[in-house]
Amino acid sequence: MDKKVQSIKWLYLTVFLLPVLAMAQEKETKKEKETKIDEVVLVGYTKVSKKDVTNSVASVKADAIKDMPSTNAAEAIQGRMAGVQVSLSEGSPGADVDIVIRGGNSITGSNAPLYIVDGVQMDNALSILSPKEIESIEVLKDASSTNIYGARGANGVVLITTKGGRKRAKTSINYNGFLGVRKIQNTIDVLDPYQYVLYQYEVYNKGGVQTDIDAFKARYGTYEELSKYKDVKKRDWQDEVFGREAFNFTHNLAITGGSDNSSFSLSLNNVQEDGIMIGSGFKRNMANFKYDYDLSKKVSMSLNARYSRQTIFGAGTSSTGSQGTNRLRNAVRYQPFEGGSNVNVDDFDPLFANETNLVNPVLLANNEIKENGRNDLLLNGTLEYKISKDFTFRSVIGYLQRDEFINQFSGTVTSVARQNNDQPVVFLSKAQTRRITNTNTLNYKKTFGNHKLDLLVGQEIVKTDGESTAMTIKWFPKSITAEEAFANIQSASPPAGLVQDAPRAGRNPDRLASFFGRANYIFKNKYILTASMRADGSSVFGPGNRWGYFPAASAAWKITEENFLKTARQSAN
Repeated sequence: MDKKVQSIKWLYLTVFLLPVLAMAQEKETKKEKETKIDEVVLVGYTKVSKKDVTNSVASVKADAIKDMPSTNAAEAIQGRMAGVQVSLSEGSPGADVDIVIRGGNSITGSNAPLYIVDGVQMDNALSILSPKEIESIEVLKDASSTNIYGARGANGVVLITTKGGRKRAKTSINYNGFLGVRKIQNTIDVLDPYQYVLYQYEVYNKGGVQTDIDAFKARYGTYEELSKYKDVKKRDWQDEVFGREAFNFTHNLAITGGSDNSSFSLSLNNVQEDGIMIGSGFKRNMANFKYDYDLSKKVSMSLNARYSRQTIFGAGTSSTGSQGTNRLRNAVRYQPFEGGSNVNVDDFDPLFANETNLVNPVLLANNEIKENGRNDLLLNGTLEYKISKDFTFRSVIGYLQRDEFINQFSGTVTSVARQNNDQPVVFLSKAQTRRITNTNTLNYKKTFGNHKLDLLVGQEIVKTDGESTAMTIKWFPKSITAEEAFANIQSASPPAGLVQDAPRAGRNPDRLASFFGRANYIFKNKYILTASMRADGSSVFGPGNRWGYFPAASAAWKITEENFLKTARQSAN
């Protein structure tokens, strides 16, 4: 009987326990391998092991933002990087993204960082990228890391790598989409009708000027009559202008695959977003194709083509420096009730506008029509040649083209029209920017004994050209619509003795030639020394001082690798 029981125990151990133990061991081994994967970050034209970085670098990987229901890549990284402040210029859809790294460096100039997408410089790149196509974002924050980009890196550098396909992978199709709705959460408390007229009474009478006193009586009545405003229905302008439910739809489609020596990725993105403000909205379509191919064991290439088309509708919530075109100001300060004047509240009141510089918020929003469009094309190719085990040559060439246009119509009730004989005004502008970049680097990496050496030398040229035109056309017929004005600017007729303003045009050439080098030395995996140098020759520098030089150095000590700390940790455990 004991032998039978013994046999059953061995059978149970063989059939059930050993496979379970083997699976557990396999999982543990896999986990150990995963923890041993050396995470790398992109730092100045090359990848460096994260544990060997001496500079201040913030990094966000794709896994951290893949589930963010956001149409904007900048919103997806908001609050995820120390020292990196992300904000929108205003609350309207498609508003520009402002990123400031470790505070602003300039009071009057731009504080925008330098954006590098797959090795090519782009302006405000996060506004044309979908969060779903980003592989990683590295932000270089200190002087030691940004100086490798010279004067362009003074405000920090944002390095973006987009996703590609995987070799030896079957073709897969992945769709991701979401629907959302936005609604204003908080509004500003304003005076009710009775409180408002009492305040106006004090304003009109405090100076004792008879004309002001008479103007108040004509508009609101005598002081004894003001109690009637206690029964006047309040009108919520904030709700009428900003109170709609704004729906947004986002669609992401990705097709990836690969063979033994190649991989490809095609990603498509469509965004349609309404604004909470009447007359506002945002549309964007993007396509990105990426192809990697190994020409041989030593030579590989990568091709990338990206196109983005977006349009912003609406004049926005405010116009910088202008009280008369500030929708927020009008919605809060305009009289909160029907009537109270010889002019109906739904009609334009020129007297009230001249006295207060305030216009009926709904009328103002419907009289300011604006379309702001932008098309971006990015083409870049990368060639990498592994000369030997230690030497790698890499060349990146890119072409960027951006076309922008603004069509803006200011109707009769706007301050712009009131300054021009109360007739509509149209503003039209177009701009194109073209940039060609070429970067060539030679990288040497060698480990010998307790020493690890990483050397990089490179050369870069950036050629930028662009043209812009802008014109303001005045004195359109008062009954004309925005669509009619945009299609027929010849219908504008100046009064006798006046002429239209001359169109404005500009050209903005920019040339940059650079040489740079970087050295990273590690001893015993404990002590790290990094030094870099860049020389920039730029056409935007002053005459006689066309070249700038940017040296930097940094050091680090991995105290955790010291034996006394390891011993202390083992004793504590």
